[in-house]
Amino acid sequence: MFEIDGHTQQLGIIGYPIEHTFSPGMHNFISDTIHSNYIYSAWCVPPKNLAAAIDGIRALNIKGINVTAPHKINVMQYLDYISDTAKELGSVNTVVNRDGRLCGYNTDADGFCMSLLKANIQIKGSKILIIGAGGVVRPVVIKLIEHEAAAITIVNRTKNKAEAIARDIMTVKNFHIASEITSLDFDIVINTTSAGMEPQENILPIDSIDEIQDLSFINKNTAVIDMIYNPDETLFLNEARKKGARTLNGLGMLIYQGIIAYELFTDIKLPDDMGERIKKEVFRR
Repeated sequence: MFEIDGHTQQLGIIGYPIEHTFSPGMHNFISDTIHSNYIYSAWCVPPKNLAAAIDGIRALNIKGINVTAPHKINVMQYLDYISDTAKELGSVNTVVNRDGRLCGYNTDADGFCMSLLKANIQIKGSKILIIGAGGVVRPVVIKLIEHEAAAITIVNRTKNKAEAIARDIMTVKNFHIASEITSLDFDIVINTTSAGMEPQENILPIDSIDEIQDLSFINKNTAVIDMIYNPDETLFLNEARKKGARTLNGLGMLIYQGIIAYELFTDIKLPDDMGERIKKEVFRR
């Protein structure tokens, strides 16, 4: 680890809770690897303290923070500038302090798409099924559209949530999102739900979707992605792999959104292989 001195600049992440985060290990590995004098910490910030925490960034001259649940939307009201992309995506996960002016960005969806492309999963021209309609879905869908996905279908246990996203995307991007399955013919299938993560290790995301009875539509031509990265292989990915599908967990999304954020914090372009180095050295994968 590099030596911390009077010139060391502070980065960090805020959330509630925050004890589960892997971000400090990842960002401090980057700083150590490239000999950059930044250190990264994690701070537990209850919602009632969010405004004070943001004031603290200015007061302590903290150079940047990542923002995780439940603050990604509420933090926006306290910032001086929000990028057009973050406005369109509707949330901020990265705040950069530029001489006291706090600038908000969103690196989550870019990190997700980068993880697919790094794994040689082609988005352009693909027919994509997304299971779940939580907060991460809207920004990811917008980025998938920008990467020229051919068709996107969203299914969710509560159908009106999928329909609401579909209406919103039509307004924002003039792109039709299906909220019903007319044919189980997909190139990419993405789970955005918590099914498969403790305490739901033995649950498949399709279990709550009436339109999908089993995984027979998944085959060797399908790429199956789970946004969960703990465990490494969910039941969903395990079953998909048995059917010959290419599988990818959510670790790449975590890594690449962090790389993009680090570059925003520091104005340092990281080596192209940094993602693989983090995966190997930090996560032992």
